[in-house]
Amino acid sequence: MCKQLEMAFMAIALLFGFTATTALAQSNETQAAGKMSSTQTMDKMNHMSTDEKAGMFDKMTNSKKMEAMKMAKHDMSKMSTKERMDMVSKSSTQEKADMFDKMPMDTKMATMKMAMKHGGEKAQK
Repeated sequence: MCKQLEMAFMAIALLFGFTATTALAQSNETQAAGKMSSTQTMDKMNHMSTDEKAGMFDKMTNSKKMEAMKMAKHDMSKMSTKERMDMVSKSSTQEKADMFDKMPMDTKMATMKMAMKHGGEKAQK
């Protein structure tokens, strides 16, 4: 009886170990494919075209867009939300790229990481 219990526990331990190893390997592959180091992200940011920067601006949250416009000396504090959104949508690609450039580095990095994450999820589907 003791021998049978010992064999059953060993089988369960092997199965659990194999399952955990496989899950960790898949998790690491997914993370490695979707992550870039901060240095790589900054290098990519330094070589972005105007259209890419404008695309990143479009992917920012509305509050971050408002912050970017304020930093670019477009004070919209007295405008309604609809007027602000209209103004953002009418901005040219160059204006959007300039506003993205004026954002703090941490905001730009977060926007790029979010865009890569959502891009990776779309590629996996």
